Amino acid sequence: MPPSHPQTSDAGVLDSGRSRKDGLDVLRALAIVSVLCFHAPEAVRRALPEVLRASFEVGWVGVDLFFVLSGYLIGRQVFAMEDSAPLGLQLRTFWLKRWMRTLPLYFVVLAFYALKPWLFGTPFVGGGWHYLVFLQNYVGVRDFVQSWSLCVEEHFYVVLPLLAFGLRARSAPAWAWLMPLLLSLGARAWEVLTPTPGLLPAEQWVRLQWRTHLHLDGLAVGVFLAKTAPRWQRWPQAWRSACGAMGALLLGVTLAGCVPLLPEWGGVWIFAGLAVGFGGLLVATEAVALPVPLRGLVYQAAVLSYGTYLWFWVVARVFDRRNLTLGNWGLDLLAFITVTHGVAWVTYVAVERPALRLRDRLLAWQASRAEARDGVVAPGR
Repeated sequence: MPPSHPQTSDAGVLDSGRSRKDGLDVLRALAIVSVLCFHAPEAVRRALPEVLRASFEVGWVGVDLFFVLSGYLIGRQVFAMEDSAPLGLQLRTFWLKRWMRTLPLYFVVLAFYALKPWLFGTPFVGGGWHYLVFLQNYVGVRDFVQSWSLCVEEHFYVVLPLLAFGLRARSAPAWAWLMPLLLSLGARAWEVLTPTPGLLPAEQWVRLQWRTHLHLDGLAVGVFLAKTAPRWQRWPQAWRSACGAMGALLLGVTLAGCVPLLPEWGGVWIFAGLAVGFGGLLVATEAVALPVPLRGLVYQAAVLSYGTYLWFWVVARVFDRRNLTLGNWGLDLLAFITVTHGVAWVTYVAVERPALRLRDRLLAWQASRAEARDGVVAPGR
C-alpha cells in the first residue's frame, strides 16, 4: 500500500524462510495480489466478468493490510529491543535496520522515474525534491503514485522509536498505542466538516487517504497487537479463529457501508474499520502453518512484495501503452503479475539483498564498537 508500502522480514536470501511465520506471509501475499489486481492493465479490467469487477475495484485495501502488518512487525522489534542500551544506540540500530531495508530500492526506483524523460521520452509528472524527503503525500503525487504509502511508512519509522525509546513509551498501557487511530479518525472528520471549496469528490477522497496524519489507523492497530501479542498468542485457536471471523465480518460491513460514501463520512470511517478488521485476521492467521509446497510459493510472493509494490505501476503502463494482451483476461493478469514479480526479483538480487548484507555488517560493527567502548550489548543482539 500500501502501503505498507509492503514490508518483508529481514531475510537475506530467497531460499531461507524457515524462521518466518507462514500466516504473516499469507497476509503479505494477499495484500500484494490485491494491489496488483486493483492496478491491473486496462486489457484485464475491461474484460473482467461482472462478478469479479467489484472485488478488483476494492483491491486498494491491500495497502491498509500492509499498514497493519508493518505496525505489528516493527512494533515487535521495538518492544523486543534491549532496555539497557543507550538511547543513541537504540535509535541508530532501529533506523539502520529500517532504512537499509527500505531506502536503497526506493531510491533506485525513484532514479528510474527521474530518468524517464531521457530513457523513454515520457515526463516524471510532478517530480521534485519532495520525493527525496518523503513529502509527496502532502505536496501532491501525480507520478510514482504508489509512493504515497512509503511516505506514511517512513514517517512512522521516524516517530515510533522517538516515542518508544526517547519518551520511554514502551511501558505505556496497550490502549495508548491506539491513540493515533483516534487522531486520524478525528482529523478525517475535520476534513469532511471543513472541505476546501471547489474540490471534486475524487480530490476530496485523495485528501482523506494520502496524508500521513489522516492514515495512521492500520499502523496503530498493528503496534497495539505487537504490544498485546504475549497475551493473545496464548489464546486457544478457537478464540483466535473467532477473531478472524469477526474481522472478516467487519471488513465486509466496512466496505459495504463506506465505499459508496468515500469522499464524505465513508472516507472518515473506512480506514478504522479496515484496520480493526485486518487486525482480527492477523490474530487468526499469525500461527498458521502451510503445507511445504504452498509455503514456497507464498514465501516468494511475500519476500518480493516490496519490490513488486514499487515496480507494478511501471509494468502496468508498459502493458497499456504497448497494448500487450494474450486474448484472455486471466492470462493477461497472470502475465502482469509474473512480469512484475520478475522485475522485483531482479532488483531484490541486485539491490535489496546486497543492502541487507551491508546492513548486517554495519550492525555487527556498531555492536562491536559499543561493547568495546562501554561493555554494552547492542539492541537486537
